Amino acid sequence: MYKLYGRRQTGSMVVEAALEEIGAPYETVTVKRDTAKQPAADYYDINPLGQVPSLRLPDGSIMTESAAITIYLCDRHAEAGLAPSPDSDLRACFLRWLIFLATNVYTSDLRVYYPHRYTVRPEESEAVKAAALEAMAREWKIYADALGAKTYTLGDRFSILDVYAAMLATWNLDVPAFFRLHPNVKALYDRVVTRPAVARVWQRHDVGF
Repeated sequence: MYKLYGRRQTGSMVVEAALEEIGAPYETVTVKRDTAKQPAADYYDINPLGQVPSLRLPDGSIMTESAAITIYLCDRHAEAGLAPSPDSDLRACFLRWLIFLATNVYTSDLRVYYPHRYTVRPEESEAVKAAALEAMAREWKIYADALGAKTYTLGDRFSILDVYAAMLATWNLDVPAFFRLHPNVKALYDRVVTRPAVARVWQRHDVGF
């Protein structure tokens, strides 16, 4: 059995959705934070950075980093069809955009919501946030342009990559405005969240878009 450590409306959503799509047995553990938004001390034994998600594998080992976890689960449970196989012509595109979202949009989002973590001068927090919003706007445009009129990021084929994009879309400061700016991302989002497995996760995380 898998054990997923996470919190509501965080990166653990995509891992939870992958586990639901796969149909693998798993349990969730909510990683609570104190008033300083720090997890309990013993959680650092699981994830030294104190971040979520973390996934305990059936053999007892721990994985961290949402993109790495999703790739692992897709490959470990290839029968679920959540990612192109390593020998597929679509594999390069899948890896490119999953890592693009994880290392660009995701990290820009963190700077928007937690700008004080990215400077040693508190008075610069608003400047950090402003720069992050500019970067994120540019990164979403790159993704939206690549998506174009396709049904999914990989064309006609759904993958966990689309769930990752849908999750990040909900983290925009003004989601309705974001969807108006990128109607093709909104169309992708609507397709993703109608999947029963994803819908169950969205409901548990109280995501209403």
